Amino acid sequence: MRIRKGDLLIFVVLMLIGFFMLYNNFFRSKVSGDIAVVEIDGQILEKFDLTVDVDGYRVETDYGYNVLEVADGSIRVVEADCPDQTCVRFGWIKTIGQTIVCLPHKMIIRIANESADLGLDGVAY
Repeated sequence: MRIRKGDLLIFVVLMLIGFFMLYNNFFRSKVSGDIAVVEIDGQILEKFDLTVDVDGYRVETDYGYNVLEVADGSIRVVEADCPDQTCVRFGWIKTIGQTIVCLPHKMIIRIANESADLGLDGVAY
């Protein structure tokens, strides 16, 4: 089987895409956020200052409960009563854009920068 020009072109394009993805994920600087925003059903429930340590903050909703911990500029879910425990296994998050999601409780925790937290990723015209 011979390698054709089209095969080589596809290979090069895929390699460039792969290198670009690696660069974006591993080599760019990761900026730590100032706050953690907790949303339930799309509504902001609480904002945590990541410079202040909080141990055992309980978030109670109609869907269940989650226990949060803030330490060293990071946040995590310590305990939850959801069946899959995915939110607990997420571990610590601290850089802008990272999220913890608990689907059974309809909860999202995201890291943001309070001075630039506009709620938008971008605008297209």
